[in-house]
Amino acid sequence: MHTLLNPLPIYGLGLAWIGLILALVLRSRGGQVTTLALILISAVSVWPVVHYGERAEDNVVAVADDDGRAWLEEHQARAEHLQYVFYALALVSSAAIIAPKRWPNVLNRWQS
Repeated sequence: MHTLLNPLPIYGLGLAWIGLILALVLRSRGGQVTTLALILISAVSVWPVVHYGERAEDNVVAVADDDGRAWLEEHQARAEHLQYVFYALALVSSAAIIAPKRWPNVLNRWQS
């Protein structure tokens, strides 16, 4: 499951960022909301990636050599540190979706 989900946060964010840039250039609020939702989903998807990665660790360590174990430890350390960046990005993207609905002047000032 980890192998299946692992690319989602990175590739999903990459595609969503391209879409967001296009939506900002075109000043399409619908496009912005859609791509911000994709960013939110991609960023939150890091939780199951980390969860299933931790569950698979014992099986991978059992078949890995010394170099493989060293790489796995580095991979795990990066995931543990960077997951919080993804969670912060999820909060920022959800705020970017909600703020213009709650405070319409925020969007009007930015677009003028």
